[in-house]
Amino acid sequence: MKEYLKHNKRHFEKGYFAPNVESLVFRFYGIVLKPDFGMSGADHEGVLDFGCGQGAAVNFFHGLGFEAYGVDMSETDITAARQRYGHIRDRFAVIDPQPRADDRYFDRSFDLVIAIKSLYYLSDEDMAIRLGTLHAALRPGGVFFADMIGTQSEYFAHSEDAGGGLRKVTFQNTRIRREDYFVNFTESEDDLIRKFSMFQPRHIGFHSDKYRSDAAEGVTFHHTFVGVKE
Repeated sequence: MKEYLKHNKRHFEKGYFAPNVESLVFRFYGIVLKPDFGMSGADHEGVLDFGCGQGAAVNFFHGLGFEAYGVDMSETDITAARQRYGHIRDRFAVIDPQPRADDRYFDRSFDLVIAIKSLYYLSDEDMAIRLGTLHAALRPGGVFFADMIGTQSEYFAHSEDAGGGLRKVTFQNTRIRREDYFVNFTESEDDLIRKFSMFQPRHIGFHSDKYRSDAAEGVTFHHTFVGVKE
């Protein structure tokens, strides 16, 4: 495994506590997926959540009627997902952080692939490989929804070039500490479309957060991409 992947995996093995589905997911469902693509869960459409963490989004889609599955490189989080959602425990799997062109997901194809706060922990080369496998996992006409951290985020100001499209982030405040933490930042909408060029873009947007009035956390900014496999 490449050194940067070892560092990032070590970080995420601490666990990412997320007991509820993120608003980004259910807003995408209500604003884009259901009205634009007619996917409601009524037809038991297949969903893959790449980087599912502790499984809240997988359980959300399952509750709507989708056949939902999730993968993550964190054994800690997959263990938590299986414990929390025992009724669908067989829908979660640990994936090797190192992408390979022959990676397959649950030996099936999907109508929807989502990748929230996950793909930007890969180098340009490894992301291209991973995207190739996610593209292959989608049925023709399938929908791809992902976000990518932008250079407008606070972390970018605390980063330095690490090669391969990655930047090493070094950041610390009273709540968190980031070191040996590697991120692939996206500069613009054009850069976003280029990275996801194997999909036909349908909607380009963003989400941004700032919860404190002081400078302890700063702003987060993520580009969002909705595309289709032709």
